[in-house]
Amino acid sequence: MKTPALLSLLAGALLPALGAAQDAAAAGAALAKASRCYSCHDATAQLIGPPYLAIASRYRGDRSVMEVVLARKILLGGGGNWGDVPMVPNEHVKPADALKLARWVLSQAPAGKN
Repeated sequence: MKTPALLSLLAGALLPALGAAQDAAAAGAALAKASRCYSCHDATAQLIGPPYLAIASRYRGDRSVMEVVLARKILLGGGGNWGDVPMVPNEHVKPADALKLARWVLSQAPAGKN
């Protein structure tokens, strides 16, 4: 197979997956905005709470477990993991959305770290 044909075949297979990942990232960011997460968190900068990138980097080891742990923390709040300022409960967030948010936050790890 010639190189241009191979590249075309690969692009046809990879581009839909890339588009789906970008759609999921955009949906996660939109949910975080609608859930008012950006009031305390930023992608890379420390605000009241830690940045999403730091959370994803710290908890990347066991994503399936940490999704549940973070979703619970989103719903119920908590403290002690990132300093003295506790995370407040987010009673306006539905449990299913908390799990989506946790998955999205954990997806923020830098390339090659997932």
